[in-house]
Amino acid sequence: MSFNEDQLHRLFAERFQPRADMLGPGNDCAILINPPQQFCISCDQLIAGVHFDAHASARQIAEKLIGRSLSDLAAAGASPHSCTLTCAFPEDYSNEQSFELCNELISAAAQYQLAIIGGDCSSAKQLVLSCTVMGRANGKVPGRNSAKVGGQIYVSRALGGAVHSGRHLSPTPELALGKLLVEKCSLQAMIDLSDGLDNDLRRILRASNVGARVDVDLLPLNTGCDWQQAVSEGEDYGLLIVLDEAVALTLDNVLKEDSHRLYRVGEITASPTLDYQQNSNSVTLDKKPFSYS
Repeated sequence: MSFNEDQLHRLFAERFQPRADMLGPGNDCAILINPPQQFCISCDQLIAGVHFDAHASARQIAEKLIGRSLSDLAAAGASPHSCTLTCAFPEDYSNEQSFELCNELISAAAQYQLAIIGGDCSSAKQLVLSCTVMGRANGKVPGRNSAKVGGQIYVSRALGGAVHSGRHLSPTPELALGKLLVEKCSLQAMIDLSDGLDNDLRRILRASNVGARVDVDLLPLNTGCDWQQAVSEGEDYGLLIVLDEAVALTLDNVLKEDSHRLYRVGEITASPTLDYQQNSNSVTLDKKPFSYS
């Protein structure tokens, strides 16, 4: 592998925009000066042949890594602060390809004022990238374990068809919406829709020890998708939100001066099951939920 860790650090250091609250890459550790009291941290990865195929461009790979990583911050209502990146390049990856991808990663991060403060470089059988993002909390960070019976379930965008359409290669994290909801609403729970509504809602239900009823006719669908695709396919990167019924009644006021829209799709129940309904009758999800395994 011709591209090495020194080159990676040098590239990151050359493109680093100095900030008063941090020292950039170049040492064994990045140093944050007076970091926020509430600091949200998440990590994500991309593996060639698993998360993208050989047709994906360097730009698409970079946008996907940064976008899906920041989607976790959106679910915490946090604002991007900084990140570290690791790159494991295959032996047949040229120096030019490595530099191009790293430059695209820098550009993708810059779109969100996300400072790259460090990283690592190695080799692997296929391209493997990882990103650890850090963000500033903007209020009480919602978790997954506080959904209550009667809570209203919302999604923030149309669902389904992300992989078929290619949208999964250019995710747009709901950072502004997450921040707005944390600042203006009391949230029971919030999670990003990365693994499909069925998977992600079940995570909230398990953590909160509750069930849910979802009206499939209320689900916002992308063109060409049915409800089964909408709940089982992943990589939508919207937000799944649970609100108190009283808070839900104030949503129009919260969102009236903003371009965001939320779609109510169901309700939290005492039953320990996830029940999909159509015309008040239970319907069966036949499509296997999204999984990378």
